[in-house]
Amino acid sequence: MELWYKEPASYWEEALPLGNGRLGAMVWSGTKQEKISLNEDSLWSGYPQNHDIPGASEYYRQARRLAMEKKYEEAQALLEQNVLGEFTQSYLPLGELTLDMVHPEGEIQNYRRSLDLGKALSRLQYSAGKVNYVREMFVSAPDQVMVMRISADRPGMVSLKAGFSCQLRAEVSTEENRMILDGIAPSQVDPSYVDSPDPVIYEEAPEKKGMRFCAVLAIEPVGGEVKRLPEGLEVSNADSVTLFLAARTSFNGPFRHPFLEGKPYKEPCFRELLAAQKSGYDRLQERHVKEYQQYFNRVCLDLGPGREDLPIPQRLADWEKDVDPGRYALLFQYGRYLLISSSRPGTQPANLQGIWNQHMRAPWSSNYTININTEMNYWGAETVNLPEMHEPLMELINNLRVSGGKTAEIHYNARGFVSHHNSDIWCLSTPVGNRGKGTAVYAFWPLSAGWLSAHVYDHYLFSGDLDFLRRTGYPIIRDAARFFLDVLVENEDGKLIFAPSTSPENQFVYHGKPCAVSQTTTMTMAIIRETLGNAAACCRLLGTDQEFLAETEAALERLPEYRIGSRGELLEWSEELEENEPTHRHSSHLYPLYPGRQISVEKTPELAEACRRTLELRGDESTGWALAWRVALWAHLHNGEKAYSILKKQLRPVDGSDPMNYRQGGGCYPNMFGAHPPFQIDSNFGSCAGIAEMLMQSTENEIALLPALPRALGTGMVSGLRTRAGATVAINFREGRLEKAELKGTRPQEREMTVCYKGRKKKVILKEGMSVSLTEADF
Repeated sequence: MELWYKEPASYWEEALPLGNGRLGAMVWSGTKQEKISLNEDSLWSGYPQNHDIPGASEYYRQARRLAMEKKYEEAQALLEQNVLGEFTQSYLPLGELTLDMVHPEGEIQNYRRSLDLGKALSRLQYSAGKVNYVREMFVSAPDQVMVMRISADRPGMVSLKAGFSCQLRAEVSTEENRMILDGIAPSQVDPSYVDSPDPVIYEEAPEKKGMRFCAVLAIEPVGGEVKRLPEGLEVSNADSVTLFLAARTSFNGPFRHPFLEGKPYKEPCFRELLAAQKSGYDRLQERHVKEYQQYFNRVCLDLGPGREDLPIPQRLADWEKDVDPGRYALLFQYGRYLLISSSRPGTQPANLQGIWNQHMRAPWSSNYTININTEMNYWGAETVNLPEMHEPLMELINNLRVSGGKTAEIHYNARGFVSHHNSDIWCLSTPVGNRGKGTAVYAFWPLSAGWLSAHVYDHYLFSGDLDFLRRTGYPIIRDAARFFLDVLVENEDGKLIFAPSTSPENQFVYHGKPCAVSQTTTMTMAIIRETLGNAAACCRLLGTDQEFLAETEAALERLPEYRIGSRGELLEWSEELEENEPTHRHSSHLYPLYPGRQISVEKTPELAEACRRTLELRGDESTGWALAWRVALWAHLHNGEKAYSILKKQLRPVDGSDPMNYRQGGGCYPNMFGAHPPFQIDSNFGSCAGIAEMLMQSTENEIALLPALPRALGTGMVSGLRTRAGATVAINFREGRLEKAELKGTRPQEREMTVCYKGRKKKVILKEGMSVSLTEADF
């Protein structure tokens, strides 16, 4: 399974991604010049700072009073003027490695570049004159290096000049056969959407300096010679060349200063390079492929024949046609590939661009946008059998408990912890916006800690690991719930709500003008209901905190029910208000349908019908990640045809030569990166999750087989999907009908679970080591 092309990349969104969770590379595969755009996942601007605003809790209390009096405009203005603080810092590019190639005279022919998803290996082959060249490259997780081998089928025909370039403050030096890029990150980088006269700042005072970083390249030729140049290294007349690259930063955790308290960053690079050179290319590749495949090979998906004989641009060109069903299996597995490549135990979580970013001021700072985008990155992690890749998110959430605990106290006079719509490597937990008028629509949203804690509980459900729940999961969930318990207030109906509230990035019309702040919203209350429910479940599972359990259960009984509007839609706000943008990209009020599990076709049919109506009113056109969300939402309404019609749009070609052209709509770039536009990786991960939800859905006790299978993808198989019920699932299907499903138990204890298919149910009992086979006749 591969992405392949007949031409080199001419812009970044055509280059192909490699990564080991920490070190990322975009491979351009030019013939005259190879360009490799480099990233290291901990290279961010800034340093730890306290952005909590003293006295903010009093302004919050006043805004709550105004919202309860339905003085929404006044409440919004008060919040924007007094409690919105500094923006996040920015994820930064490490630099570019360039290789200027020297070829014999003659036309370039037989060009083919590819990315092998099964091996996480990029390959380029072409002919120059009468010489055939091959470049292979991978980024190794076990050895923590990037490795490239350049070879020719005639001796002495590999010659090149290697150089580094960098947008940050950095110097390049050489020693022996090594080239060293050594630099320092800015102290401050303003978001690209902020009109700033001095957006990139380097401070000289040590306590304000940014983190240090380096990349070291070692070149090892077979035959020929290596010469040091002032600007790089030159290789002449080699039979082949192997390049090894290591990179590190001084980042030492979110609460330690990266300059004053930073980790050693040069020494590890040299150690890793020496160890890699000692192992050699073949052994490194063998270890890399074996380690990678232990994750990638867990899930197999076949949705029908694909046009593998065509390069990706041609496969995407007829995206509207019901041909080449193999494209959707490729999209699914590409999502899994990208998650393995950008999120590993011990690394940073995948950010808005995974780990691949070319911009000094990246779109939306390439930060952690935690009002959906970061969460969407991990929607499929457990189901598609990559739970280890979920771990960096757990670590971020645990760190947010520290910073967010202070923010909860100072901004809300509350226990527990809170975070808003943005965070960064320094675990920013305060609302951003810098007191800007109109910024509350995105900046005032203190719900993300609750949403993030749902990922922690889901990790427990999929694994059944009570030790994880006791040590890590429950403390996070408990503290998220404690915050909500302290901010809930009684409304005029005697119900408990969180006021004031916004629905992420959307507005309603109030007194003839757009307004974002209301009493409360459907998403707000859905996240609170889910968080309190998860906290109560943890107390019962662990037999702990009975007083807290009673407080939580009492609050749950007093939360308002979801409301249906005059058009049959699920209301987005706590009252029926005119939408300022009816086709808005966010579908926040459908959270209880997905990723939440409070609304379902079977158990709450009236609310499910309201969700269906809401999606109709929202429309089928949107940004890339919003399309991915709608795929999953339609899948949970068991409408496979509608889910498929939107899934097709995920493969709609978008021109990356003008990546900031928002009018293009969502789709994908030539390298199949998700187009918001511009590039955001969440739609890749969201599409992967959406396809999984079309094929199988699960709760703690139930597994639904083929709940949203469209006709166009009606014949195929999937194996290795994980469930919350304690089983993995393999499904074979033909012409839309179940042929065979095999369930394998994953828990030591026996568990009864209900398997659902087309409205019919079958109870099975499984434990680890047991399996059950079912056909359509069993239902």
